[in-house]
Amino acid sequence: MTTIQGFMGLICHPGKTYTQIVSAPFRIAMASLHEEVKDNKRTTVTVNVDKKEYVLCTLIPNKIEQQALDITFVEGEEVTFAVKGENIVHLTGNYVFNDDDEEIVSEDESGDSVDESFDEEEFLNSLPEGVDKEEVKALMAQQQTMSSDEIDSDDMVSDEEEEEEEEEEEESEEEVPVVTKKRAAEAAKEQPSKKQKAEAKKAEDAKKAEVKKTETKKAEEAKKAEEAKKVEEAKKAEEAKKTKKADAKKAETKKEEKKVTKLPNGLVIEDIKVGEGASCKSGQRVGMRYIGKLTNGKVFDKNVSGKPFSFLLGRGEVIKGWDIGVAGMKAGGERKLTIPAPLAYGKRGAPPDIPKNATLVFDIKLVSMK
Repeated sequence: MTTIQGFMGLICHPGKTYTQIVSAPFRIAMASLHEEVKDNKRTTVTVNVDKKEYVLCTLIPNKIEQQALDITFVEGEEVTFAVKGENIVHLTGNYVFNDDDEEIVSEDESGDSVDESFDEEEFLNSLPEGVDKEEVKALMAQQQTMSSDEIDSDDMVSDEEEEEEEEEEEESEEEVPVVTKKRAAEAAKEQPSKKQKAEAKKAEDAKKAEVKKTETKKAEEAKKAEEAKKVEEAKKAEEAKKTKKADAKKAETKKEEKKVTKLPNGLVIEDIKVGEGASCKSGQRVGMRYIGKLTNGKVFDKNVSGKPFSFLLGRGEVIKGWDIGVAGMKAGGERKLTIPAPLAYGKRGAPPDIPKNATLVFDIKLVSMK
């Protein structure tokens, strides 16, 4: 069977959280707005249990300023209270104990061995952070006075004491539930020591650092692999580009390969560049640029500027090698003619520049035809 003993109160300020590991079961029975409110907007009270947030109630000034609750938190739970809104909220209730606990409390009050072994200074030093030691010490002294005067534990607190407690609650930003010697001793026993908390936090930080280090290493490896992949792709693209360029150059070279024709009469026609448009025919007047050389490279005649050399093609106005070699050229076309003596100046030559039986080499270009 459970019994209700001891007042519990907590004043929650907006923007703050109130966390504790429950050392003694308690019940929240009422949530109320502070006597002074800042605005008429909603104020929500939440509790976080097992890393999940739950809404206890929502209060609205001038509409819902109090809300009855019946929520019990058991020993060992880690709970965090918070307020979302602009107003302060008072959570009030009481501690809940089994009859076995009450018998132990009764033994404490009667002055048995538990009281005798209680070390007040050790108890105060073992309280968790955030607990006002002076306030707890004052409460303990008050209980001792009440016990010595044989005041019944069921008597109500005087109006004056209630007012003093309310003033203390308003001045404190984080309210500490009223604790008896027995409950405080249990809380101190169950509450992890500062050293244990520090070690646990250190281990957690080390674990997080290791996880972060592993993630960073993986990210760096992935980045390196991506960069290597990009370099490889760029290298392949460059090689493909070079291959394509080489193929294009090869095709161009092949395209521009000189076409060499050797006629039975000994005339050699080498197409250096094919011109554009229609081919010239016999009877047309053609305009030519040329350089005439002997086989030893000596230039004996040329027309590279000024008025082009013109003649009627196929009419015998030039040596026979020219009539044959120029035929079929297109405007802008270039050829190299290697003309044997019978198709040039024959056995006599053309002294003094062209010797007897001389083979002549002409670089010619067709610039016009009519």
